[in-house]
Amino acid sequence: MIRSGSSGAGAYLASRSLFPLGVRWLQRKVTGSTVANQDTRAFKRFLESNSIDAVLAEYGPTAVSVMEACRQAGVPLIAQFHGYDAYRESLLAELEGSYRQLFHNAAAVVGVSTHMCEQLTRLGAHESKLFHNACGAEVSDEPASLQECAATFLMVGRLVEKKAPFVSILAFAELLKQVPDARLEIIGDGPLKTPCAQLAKALSVDDRITFSGAQPHDYVLKAMKQASGFLQHSVRAPDGDMEGTPVGVLEAMGMSLPVVSTRHGGIRDIITEGETGLLVDEYDAKGMAAALIQVATKPEYAKRLGEQARARVLQNWTTEKSVERLWEIIQNSV
Repeated sequence: MIRSGSSGAGAYLASRSLFPLGVRWLQRKVTGSTVANQDTRAFKRFLESNSIDAVLAEYGPTAVSVMEACRQAGVPLIAQFHGYDAYRESLLAELEGSYRQLFHNAAAVVGVSTHMCEQLTRLGAHESKLFHNACGAEVSDEPASLQECAATFLMVGRLVEKKAPFVSILAFAELLKQVPDARLEIIGDGPLKTPCAQLAKALSVDDRITFSGAQPHDYVLKAMKQASGFLQHSVRAPDGDMEGTPVGVLEAMGMSLPVVSTRHGGIRDIITEGETGLLVDEYDAKGMAAALIQVATKPEYAKRLGEQARARVLQNWTTEKSVERLWEIIQNSV
């Protein structure tokens, strides 16, 4: 089985290694062929010469780039969508026809949330070929040990519009009015980092918020072990982009952290409100603040949310279980 990278690099690397660049350029000049056509022919030969049984393409555009080679080689193609590739309006307009062809040709189409599967159906995916498989998370053997009086919250992820970090900062500022010793660490970089820092300063809460920037995974896990709660205010971005199943939320749940998030995308699949986390409507800063106050002032309740969240992740959403479900989909498609 060939697994294509998110940008299609896996497929294209395999094909380009088969032809010296000079030969490929000369062929295009003589035959009028395109790079895409040459890549398709080369990848088809690669599939046939290596007796590939199936191709898993991560992200819709990658699947589009390899679907013709798979069709010509008679190799089943499994297309897995993750987020922007199912929602971003400009991309959907650009690939509308290609996606419909992909849905016709693919042996299986996988979405990582029930909301995404509904979206893929609207885009033309056949229900008989459509499968839901949530992402999985690596679960630590040592969950966070919540301190009863601590109010240390954590955000992890790129600071982009679909994470709505402004709303989280506004909610945290409201929390500080009732829990003045609370702290928030924001791990991640992105185009909204500087505006977020400016907002924190304007609200006079910059001394209670730490912007740690992008950090390695080991740092994130250590920060989770020291936190008492996790927040992520995911929303539908102005360009239509949405979350699939946020792995950061799953990792926090697996660490026994009480999570405060939104009724958005795949988050609704993995959090049962009031049982394994707290959810609010998108852009509801006051609602998020109220949820943070519950976590910060009701330690026993917060601990119970975290313990139930960890149990649910271990039962359904570990990396191993996600891979097992995906492997079953692939095997049934061959």
